[in-house]
Amino acid sequence: MSVTVSDLLNLPSLKHAKVVAGSGGLNKIVSTISVLETVDPSILIDGLFSQGEYFGSEIVITGFINCINDVDCQCANIKRLAEGGEVGLILFYVGIYLPKIDQRLIDLANELDFVLIQMPPYINLRYAEVINDVTEYIYNDRSKNEFIVSDILARVSILPEYLRTINTVLRMVSDGVMSSLILTDASYNVLNISAWPKSMEERLTKNLSDIIACSQYKEVDNEFLSECSIYSFPIIPDNDPPMKLLLIKEGAPLSQRLQAQISDIVRISVNIWGKGHSTIALQELIRAILQDDPIKMNRLADIFRINISEIHEMWILSGTGKNINNIFTEKKDILCDYLKICSDIVFADVYDGDLLIFASTPYSEKDAEIQVDAILNELSDLDPTITLSKFSNLQNTTEVRTSYLYNKDHLSDAKKIFPHHRWFSSGDIQFTKECHTIIDSGESAIAKYTALLDGLSISSDEWDAKETMGVYMLDTNFSITQAAEILHVHKNTVKYRLKVIDNRLGYNHDKMPDSIKMYYAIALYRLLK
Repeated sequence: MSVTVSDLLNLPSLKHAKVVAGSGGLNKIVSTISVLETVDPSILIDGLFSQGEYFGSEIVITGFINCINDVDCQCANIKRLAEGGEVGLILFYVGIYLPKIDQRLIDLANELDFVLIQMPPYINLRYAEVINDVTEYIYNDRSKNEFIVSDILARVSILPEYLRTINTVLRMVSDGVMSSLILTDASYNVLNISAWPKSMEERLTKNLSDIIACSQYKEVDNEFLSECSIYSFPIIPDNDPPMKLLLIKEGAPLSQRLQAQISDIVRISVNIWGKGHSTIALQELIRAILQDDPIKMNRLADIFRINISEIHEMWILSGTGKNINNIFTEKKDILCDYLKICSDIVFADVYDGDLLIFASTPYSEKDAEIQVDAILNELSDLDPTITLSKFSNLQNTTEVRTSYLYNKDHLSDAKKIFPHHRWFSSGDIQFTKECHTIIDSGESAIAKYTALLDGLSISSDEWDAKETMGVYMLDTNFSITQAAEILHVHKNTVKYRLKVIDNRLGYNHDKMPDSIKMYYAIALYRLLK
């Protein structure tokens, strides 16, 4: 369901039509076509779009026959239609009944990105020709395209904030699949109803108990329900109690793919707008990023007003404490503030037990590392198990997803290789993965590295050469001063031990690339130990 206003202009009945205003809305999605008979804008908003209810994505036909000389009324109608989510107006009989399209009308349509299309002034043109063309085109598109999630997100993203609600999404889904939807809590108390057609709402309400029973037991004797297919989906929001979605479809049943998409878009809308219009759950955007779903990701990014192309940093905070979820939820805004000191774009949310922070490239790496320490200091007293993994220079969502999965799979082993680290770079995680690959390759592959350690220690030593090399190379990144602090010895003692180790190895421990093999050997030793 991806028909746009621009697509319709290629139809036979609209080929000679002219876009006179609102060209910024040509890419808006059209769900159906209707005719504007009334020209009283107060009736339009109170009767059709009452209480913020959404009946949009329609393109509307009119000739303004009853207000051909009342430009104020024409403008009021366009404003009300745009507020209701309609995408444009096809004007018939300009120059025949309607003298002309007033400049005020054009200016308003341009301001609202509300497409104003003028039909050529031929007397023999009929509404029915355009209606048939548009209806058939939309129907054919729907029959071959079952991907509704991204289209609905696209339509929601351009709506005014007050229309971005669960009611709006249910209305869109209902119109799109020509079915009635009932959203309930886990005990089947109704939260929202969107009937198809709207006149069916009273009948749905009257048969509600039978609909619920039928969704549970499939054995209800009801004449109305015998003509329908009833589907029941569990809706499990990230931060709200479980819900149920009931879908009543007359006629041909829905495919499993379409059923899954309906469940997905309702769950997304509950997560984003479940606690009110101003509450936004970024888990959905993060989920789309980590699932490497660029279409859904970009649609959600439009809603959140985030430029995804500028996001190149992902920081993952993890911990094993009992209250870790509460800590991350309570502290996420404060932690974002730290990163905002050195990055223009920052957003975060708790996802699958971790706190994920996404950001644009920091002004400097030094500033970023200062904020890493500040974040960890903020959390250290609350839970000493918390660590941070920092992934930089990520070029696309595929790299983001890969980095996230690497972190999930290898963070626990990275802590074994680098037990004194509070935060891990992408290189640390990648190195841990490579160590695992060596271990998985078998004993001969491991021995190519660990053989270096065989002559590193001798029985007469009062100190452990492998421990000294591990602390020096892995824990302190070749810092003699820091290694001395961890080993609780004087730094001259560390220098002496390293000199002894060099003599046993036959080369300088700092010499590249010779030291690379020792680096792997110590890491493998720690993992296997």
